[in-house]
Amino acid sequence: MPVPIIGRLNYSDYQALVIALILLFLEGILRVVTHCLPTFALEFFKGQSQRLFTMRFKEMRTRPAENIQDAKSFREMAEYWGYTVEEHIVRTQDHCILGIQRLPEGKFSTSAVDSKSYIESMFDRCGISHSAIRNEQSYSSKGIKPVVLLYHGLMMCSEIWMCNLDEERRLACLLTDAGYDVWFGNARGNKYSMKHSKYKPNSRKFWDYSMDEFALYDLPDTIDYILETTGASSLTYIGFSQGAAQAFAALSINPKLNKKVNLFVALAPATSPKGLQNPIVDAFIKASPNIVYLFFGRKAFLTMTMFWQKVLYPPIYTKLLDTSMKFLFGWSGNNMTEEQKAASYYHLYNFTSVKSLVVCTL
Repeated sequence: MPVPIIGRLNYSDYQALVIALILLFLEGILRVVTHCLPTFALEFFKGQSQRLFTMRFKEMRTRPAENIQDAKSFREMAEYWGYTVEEHIVRTQDHCILGIQRLPEGKFSTSAVDSKSYIESMFDRCGISHSAIRNEQSYSSKGIKPVVLLYHGLMMCSEIWMCNLDEERRLACLLTDAGYDVWFGNARGNKYSMKHSKYKPNSRKFWDYSMDEFALYDLPDTIDYILETTGASSLTYIGFSQGAAQAFAALSINPKLNKKVNLFVALAPATSPKGLQNPIVDAFIKASPNIVYLFFGRKAFLTMTMFWQKVLYPPIYTKLLDTSMKFLFGWSGNNMTEEQKAASYYHLYNFTSVKSLVVCTL
């Protein structure tokens, strides 16, 4: 029986795959050993690592950064910035249960007409076209605020929109203060959308999804729920990375959905990588999907990231993540301050299916 991958990889690619397999095996053993240690032993090692780290590096966490980093939920993060939160549930047509959030009110209230210049200035700061407010007058006449839906990227959740320490760059809060009714989507599989009416999260069928389900069910059903709840006829959609890609897919196959979105802002649209910095990662990109499934299984992707996040002293976790990004992808992260990294990295990664990763790299 022919093996398709043989013709696609050279000798160095196979070396990279073998090294990656060994590293994953060693990491798995270390994780099992750590998991079996008693609580007092973990606290001891965590304290020692903190002492050694502070001897070598300067503590970069300010109080706001530490508070956002330590926040356990979207609600805690939003309330820290001074906003009230509503929690909503969306049930998709294929019986997946999504948790979404809403910021119904800003820190101050202004009429839609009086705040028009303020809204324009906010969009200027975010680099978004003023056409986003073109439907505001019609909304105002009906007593309904203009609606905005923010959608996260791959392996993220809604918390990513509340991480920015700089108020001038916290888009969700700027929109809310400008008079918008701001909603936050969560793709199936992440911490807010890990429920299904038929399958449990430990089953393989629960994780059998990819971009198809995001575009066919998650996004259209979320938009329908928001419009029905608010009474608005359409909304503005702002998607980041995978959030932009799923909107391109959904809008291209669903003509009715186009009438429900009055503006689509694509932030850093996701693409399939041609080749990455490290030969190990590059070998994965070239390999058959079966190789990725062999390494990571067919359920959730990189669950070890969340484990080490709980075990390691926070600044060490941040440094480790930074080093991994540089090693694997060549990303320096120079556009973020150490303080911002401390706040963001603890909310950057969330669960998604291995299948969705495979589809993204095809």
